[in-house]
Amino acid sequence: MRSRFIALAVIVLLMTTACGARLTRNQKNAGILTIGGGGSAVDGSGGGPGGPAAGPTSGPGSLGTGPLAGGGGVSGGGSGAVPSSPPGGNGGATDVGVTPTQITIATASDISGVQAGLFKSTHQAMAALAAMVNNEGGIYGRAIKPLLLDSKADAVANQAAVQDACEKSFALIGSMSAFDNGGAEAGEKCGIPDVSAIAVNPSRARAKNVYPANPIGPDRFAIGTANYIKNTYGTGVIQNAAMLYLNAGVTKTNAQQRMKAYQTVGFKWTYVQEVQVLEANYSPFVQKMKDRGIKYVNMVANYQAIQKLLDAMDQAEWYPQVRDWDSVAYSQNFLTVGPPGNGSIVFLSTAIYEEVSSNPEMQLYVKWLNRVAPGAKPDYFGFYAWSAGRLFVKVHEMVGPKITRKKFFDAIKTVHSWDDYGMHVSNDIGSKIQSPCFLYVEIKNEKFVRKAPKPSGFMCNQGGIIST
Repeated sequence: MRSRFIALAVIVLLMTTACGARLTRNQKNAGILTIGGGGSAVDGSGGGPGGPAAGPTSGPGSLGTGPLAGGGGVSGGGSGAVPSSPPGGNGGATDVGVTPTQITIATASDISGVQAGLFKSTHQAMAALAAMVNNEGGIYGRAIKPLLLDSKADAVANQAAVQDACEKSFALIGSMSAFDNGGAEAGEKCGIPDVSAIAVNPSRARAKNVYPANPIGPDRFAIGTANYIKNTYGTGVIQNAAMLYLNAGVTKTNAQQRMKAYQTVGFKWTYVQEVQVLEANYSPFVQKMKDRGIKYVNMVANYQAIQKLLDAMDQAEWYPQVRDWDSVAYSQNFLTVGPPGNGSIVFLSTAIYEEVSSNPEMQLYVKWLNRVAPGAKPDYFGFYAWSAGRLFVKVHEMVGPKITRKKFFDAIKTVHSWDDYGMHVSNDIGSKIQSPCFLYVEIKNEKFVRKAPKPSGFMCNQGGIIST
């Protein structure tokens, strides 16, 4: 699923190229504020993440659908409750960012920039996690102190944020940055555990200190979505397919990778179009696809570009049989495109907010999210940031009270099945291999609704992971 994480990177490539340009309606809709500000720690005052809150922290479910291999692994069935301070104390200041009373964890995500608050949900998730854990007394008697850093959609700023985290925190947890390659070398050199939400660039994903909650690899591709389209819509659809992508370096490379992978199951790309980052008129592309009778359309881009394509399709009153987008489109902001979005399908590896009533772990996340950021809308990036935080707590529990970075690495390498108590598919964290499972949602009446599988769960029998 490298296609997913490269699509994330192009969001910021678009913003960087467009610096100083007038924001569109959809870009303004995506603008949001930050919690705590870049580089500052949440202080626990008022109703913030360190302040008083009520409610249980335990989450139902197991670590995943499979066993945790290796010595020191944890079997399924855990509640997710945080451990209390042991008799005799917790060992005091055992490593960087650790004191007898608190443990600092940093989150370096893109917050400021032309499109403010790009990955704000990751900061919110870490604030929510700290509020929940601290409400029950912390981990082995230590409160979580979140250090929320702004990587500013810039490789240099990402490097600076990682260096700051190296000096001030025990670990990087839940980070999300489109230019996370900037901090790859710095993080590996200082030896800080990095449990990112998603590692976007290959150098970050390959770094020895990085174990993302969603371990999308740069050399692998989950082919299940391609097989699902083929099996659901037929060979006639996939043999007349169109691919559009933004001309932004990694986007082109990714589009080529996706086309190559999809061809292995029978896709024939009869229309391929590079789109300039600041292209305002998508009508010529739509007309060419219409003239060629295209039946399937995919676009590797940020959701704003996909919105422009959908608007152009609507203006031409032409709607191909399948409009298939990846997880970047799972956003309430994407729905602002209105009726032109209806009929689109989006694939995901997480549970969906629309089914929160049947997912206790998501209920827990939403509960504490509402405590620290009332009115915030959960999204794909927030889901995996929360998962990274929950994984951190679990691994800390595996290690015990006398936590060190070395012990943390030894423990996380044994985690080979992690689904955050049902929040997402079960990924092999220790081996950095993502699950081949997924689900699809469809936009109906300007809302996301489950398409497949029904009535719940994920599809895991559509194909595995292939090398790319």
